[in-house]
Amino acid sequence: MLRFGRRRSVPVSTAALAGLTAVGMALAAGCAPAGGMRDAGVAPSVSVPESASPLWPGRPPARSQGGPAPSAVPVPDATVPEGGLRKVPPERLLRADPGVPEVVKGSLGNCPGKRCRLRAPVYVDLTGDGKPELVLAFDDTGRTLMWVYTASGDSVRRVLDYAGPPQTAAATVGRDLVVDESGGGRKSTVRYRWNGQALAPVPVR
Repeated sequence: MLRFGRRRSVPVSTAALAGLTAVGMALAAGCAPAGGMRDAGVAPSVSVPESASPLWPGRPPARSQGGPAPSAVPVPDATVPEGGLRKVPPERLLRADPGVPEVVKGSLGNCPGKRCRLRAPVYVDLTGDGKPELVLAFDDTGRTLMWVYTASGDSVRRVLDYAGPPQTAAATVGRDLVVDESGGGRKSTVRYRWNGQALAPVPVR
């Protein structure tokens, strides 16, 4: 007669039980319904919004008094030397431009100097051709005048003629020119974009 010995019980440790429990939970999760949490793959990238770059930092916004008038006027007797608009003297360019008021031309004799009301020239690409435009601003009595010039071959074209409130501030957002006319408890900005001929106001949507 065959005799079988008594089966001895094998103790199971707490750690082993925890491991079995974890495996069971993992298997159960694998069989979870479609509505459960799943891996959706790589998250889409988030685009960073463009920030404004002031042209003349430190100038406070001014109260709105009017709007600009875009144009695309070549400046007579003004040529672009080798090196681009950076090599064109701003005072000489303003004197040659018939669209610049005589009161501005008459005061350019104070430039450069402490009595000069012509701001430092700013060079920034506003047309997207990889070449910087020239932005000039003059703080006249009771108003700010601003002009933007671009090089077109050997000639210089005025692509923006602006007249606004005194101490007007401006900045670039991408390739757009943003003029800040805020003040007096209200905020007002005008955004200009290259349309192939001039810097024109962007319609408000």
